[in-house]
Amino acid sequence: MSSIILFGTWGEDNAGDDILLLSQIQGIRARRPGCRIVIFSGVPDNTRKLLNRELSSSDNIEIVYTGRLGIREPGLSLPRSMRWFWRNLREISRAGLLVIGPGNQLQDVTMRLRVVFFLSRAVAAWVFRTPYAFVGIGFYQLNSRFCRWLFRFTGDRAAFISTRDRGGAEKIRDMGVSKTEIAALADCSFAQERKVPERVAGDQAPPVIGLTTRIFRPEVFPAAVAHNFENCLADLLRSVIASVPGVRFRFFPFYKGSIWNDRVALDRQRERLAGTDFQVTTVEFGSLDGLRRSISLCDAFIGVRYHSVLLSVQGEVPVMGISYAHKTRRFMQENGLGDYVIPVEDVTSEDLRAIWERLWLSRSEVRDMLPRINQHEAELAQNHFDLMLKPRGRG
Repeated sequence: MSSIILFGTWGEDNAGDDILLLSQIQGIRARRPGCRIVIFSGVPDNTRKLLNRELSSSDNIEIVYTGRLGIREPGLSLPRSMRWFWRNLREISRAGLLVIGPGNQLQDVTMRLRVVFFLSRAVAAWVFRTPYAFVGIGFYQLNSRFCRWLFRFTGDRAAFISTRDRGGAEKIRDMGVSKTEIAALADCSFAQERKVPERVAGDQAPPVIGLTTRIFRPEVFPAAVAHNFENCLADLLRSVIASVPGVRFRFFPFYKGSIWNDRVALDRQRERLAGTDFQVTTVEFGSLDGLRRSISLCDAFIGVRYHSVLLSVQGEVPVMGISYAHKTRRFMQENGLGDYVIPVEDVTSEDLRAIWERLWLSRSEVRDMLPRINQHEAELAQNHFDLMLKPRGRG
C-alpha cells in the first residue's frame, strides 16, 4: 500500500480525538512498519506537537494542512490560499487508502458544513478511484437532507465502514447505506496496550473519585436541559461528599479549546458547590499515557466525556456514565454496564444518586467485570486495522 491518509479532528485540544489518532498510527505500524502515513489536519502545528510528545519516532509520517479555515485563508491571497486544496487532491490521488474517522464526524447539529467538510474528501477519493473508508465512525444525528444524501452516496461507494458499536452500525443501515460492508466493532482506543497499576490491598488512603463534565451548547441541547444537568450534578457531588468520608475528586479536562472548554464547566460546578467541602484537583496531564495512568488510580469515576468512560473501563475503574449522545449509552449497555448510565436529557438528582449508590456499593463486582470487557473490546478494535490493511485495488 503506497500510503494511508488519516483524516479526522486532530490537534484541536481534545484528548479523546488525540487518543484515536495515536491508536490508528500504532495499529498501522504494528502491521506495516514502513507504511507512509499522511495526516490531514486542520491544525498541523498542534498535531506535530502531539506526535513529538507521544511517539518515539515520526518516521514515515507527514502532516498536511486540510483547510480548516476555509478555501480563503485569512490574510492570504486566493492563489496562496488554494495551495492546501491542490496538495490535498494530490495526496488523495496517490494514496492507497483514505481513512475518515475515527470519531463523531457524522453529525450536523453543531455545524452543518462539518459533514460536508469530511465527506467532500470521500467524494474526491471516489473521483480519483482511490479506496476510502469510514473507520470507527460515530453516528449522532444528520438533520440536513443534503447531508443525509451525501452520506448515503459516499457510504455506498466506500471500501468498507467500521463503527465502534452495534448500535452505530444499525443507525448507518437505517440511513440507507446498503451496498457496503459495515463492521460493528469497538472504539479504536481499546487497541492500545494498557498498563493497569496494581492496587494495594488494605490501603486506607481517602477515596479518590475521577470526574469529567462539559458545557452543553444550545445547538445540541435546550438551555433548560443544560441547566438541569449542572444542578443535578452538583446535587450528586454534594451527596458523594456527605456519604464518602474524606473523598477527594480529580477533575480531568478532556477538551481545552475555545470558550466551551471543560474548565469552564468545572467553574460552574464550583459556583454551585460554594460552602461545601468540595476538594478537587485538576489533573494537568502532560501525556496521554499520564492521563490513562491518572484515571486508573481513581477508585471510581463520574464520566460525562465519552473517552473518560472508556479510559475508566480500560483502567479497570468502576464508572458511572452520563450520556450526552448515543455512543456512551450504547457502549455501556452493550457491555453489561447499562445499570450505571443515564442520558443527560433524562437526568434527575434522585436518579443520579441512585445510580451512584448502586455503583459505589457494587464497585468490587464491577471491577471484576472490566478485564473481560477490555479483552472483548480489544479483539474487536484490532479488526479495524485488519480491514484497513487488507489488499484492495483502486475503485
